[in-house]
Amino acid sequence: MVEAYFYMEKHQTYFNLLDALNEKGCPICGLVQKAIHMEMDSFLYERVNDPGARKEIRKSLGFCNTHAWQLQKFGDGFGLSIIYNELLGMLNDKILSTDLKKNATKTKALLKELTGGKVKANYQENSKITCPACNNLRDCEKRYITAFTEGFSEAEFKVAFGRSSGLCLPHIVSVLATCKDEELIKELLKAESEKICNLRKELDEFERKHDYRFSKEGFGKESDSWMRAIEKMIGKEGMF
Repeated sequence: MVEAYFYMEKHQTYFNLLDALNEKGCPICGLVQKAIHMEMDSFLYERVNDPGARKEIRKSLGFCNTHAWQLQKFGDGFGLSIIYNELLGMLNDKILSTDLKKNATKTKALLKELTGGKVKANYQENSKITCPACNNLRDCEKRYITAFTEGFSEAEFKVAFGRSSGLCLPHIVSVLATCKDEELIKELLKAESEKICNLRKELDEFERKHDYRFSKEGFGKESDSWMRAIEKMIGKEGMF
């Protein structure tokens, strides 16, 4: 029975590949893309509230940059709002529970405490990048991370940062990885915690208005909060 199952599975895979050979481009790329698309569609419409799926997402701190933004293109803001609201809550708990007095001068320990080791300073982890565009991107990124760290103590910079959306998690980690100033670390994490709390309030409002009882209220500034939540966790599309 088991042998028959594997035979049928292999047989179907073979004919899928055979059909894909009649299409333009790499047949394996095409089949993998279709499979991932189907998996994402299934996740959004059937497994957003599945305990096993949610546990896996919490463990991984969500999706990678590529797949998070692919999910965003499905347009299911409500499902992704639920996912990323929970992830932002986990992130904020990490920030608030971090013992700065103990770890502020030990960057690696702080980063591990903040993200559970799941997110690293991106430009430091890609020393073998060979694509010229990727190399230029990382060099540019490094310059701005350094400028951010050095400029954060300036009054006008702090005011501008206060009005901003803040940094995404990968760039919070990157800034902390280069920073040796304990007070700056405390200020940055406090400011980011406040921004996360405000974003989660918008997500709560976005989710509330999906309840049929309140749907006639219409959406306000919270309408794109689910996309901003994705960016907060994994950065802009194509960065990482």
